[in-house]
Amino acid sequence: MDAATIIVSSMAISQFVFMAIHFLIHYRNTIGKLVGAFSLCTIAYLLNESLNLQAGSWTDIVLDILATLAPFFLWLIASLLFVDEKKQHGIAWLAIAACFALDFTGSVIPAPGLAALLVNYGSQLILLGFPLHAIYLAVRGYGFDLLEERRKFRIAFVTGLGTVVIFIVTCDILNDLLEEGLAGGVDPYVILASFSLFAVALAFNLGAIGTSDGALKIVTPNPAPSPAADSVAEATDSADQALITAIERAMQDQHLYREPGLTIADLAGHIGVLEYKARQTINKSMRYKNFNQFLNNYRIREACRLIRSTRFPVSRIA
Repeated sequence: MDAATIIVSSMAISQFVFMAIHFLIHYRNTIGKLVGAFSLCTIAYLLNESLNLQAGSWTDIVLDILATLAPFFLWLIASLLFVDEKKQHGIAWLAIAACFALDFTGSVIPAPGLAALLVNYGSQLILLGFPLHAIYLAVRGYGFDLLEERRKFRIAFVTGLGTVVIFIVTCDILNDLLEEGLAGGVDPYVILASFSLFAVALAFNLGAIGTSDGALKIVTPNPAPSPAADSVAEATDSADQALITAIERAMQDQHLYREPGLTIADLAGHIGVLEYKARQTINKSMRYKNFNQFLNNYRIREACRLIRSTRFPVSRIA
């Protein structure tokens, strides 16, 4: 281990220490705790890669366990930030349990042939799946997201932290596959991975500090819509109220929600406003973060009415 490895790893660790403290102090909710846990696990990864620890020692085992959990916590953060609907994480918990089971099996019962490949690299492929799916979640909901701050963060997440974690997990797999490893005795891989994490964490910390209000909107749970589906917050001016009225007329009177595949761009075009203005109004005045939630609110009410007043089968109503 050379001085460059120590310096770059220390730089990255300092940024993740700051990230953990910042979120645990300012965002005392599930997201804040998960970011703190992810930061701790990333620090463990950096320490495990940069220190010459004795293989099999308790310190090495603890750091390795924490480092393994980093992609999983990243996925949990993405799931809570980018998916507004209620979700179950049972499959994810089974996947991370399988990952640890494969690691334990590989260390205790060396297996020959194909079984060895499954045991040795199965856990790493599972870990690679977490950031890949996290990026998918960020991309999937971009078009329906009504919160402008979160739309921007989706892009930053995909191009930043998610990509770096994929890079690290992929290089870990290649490092094990290659007989000599990627390090080659001078730790270029560790330096590159550490510097990538440092750059992303630094950019994220600067962004979180500079846009504290926007960050608070992103990590705050989605407020439940009013029991009266079409009630809205007080409009700030007559122009906002006119736009709210136009949206309500399009949805309630003209039944625009019946259009299959309706998007926020379609709604904006129908009422004759720019897309960003329609998105801003539905988010700030009508209290929705996600256009699908807004749209399904009308569709579910219509379905309930049809169930009560007709004999149509549920499949036809759907």
